[in-house]
Amino acid sequence: MACEQSLAGVLDETAEALSHLDLIKLQGLEQRILLLAQSSARLETNGIDVLLSKRRRLEIILQNCKGNLDALRRLHARNARKQWAQ
Repeated sequence: MACEQSLAGVLDETAEALSHLDLIKLQGLEQRILLLAQSSARLETNGIDVLLSKRRRLEIILQNCKGNLDALRRLHARNARKQWAQ
C-alpha cells in the first residue's frame, strides 16, 4: 500500500507542478519516480483504480500542455516572420 500511496502522491504533485509550470519541482518528482521504479516495491491491485484515474488526469494535462505549447510556437513563428518583413 505504501507504494500505491507514493505513486499517487507523485502523480498528484506532478499534475500540480505542470499546472504551475514548476520545472524545479518536476525535476525533483522525476528523481522520486526513478527511485520508486528502481525499488523492489510491488503494486497491489486494490488501489489500481485510483492510480489509473490519476494517470489519466495527468495524460489530459500533458495533452493540453502540448497543445498550448504548439500554439505558442506557431505564434512565435508568425511574429518572427512579421519582424523580418518590416
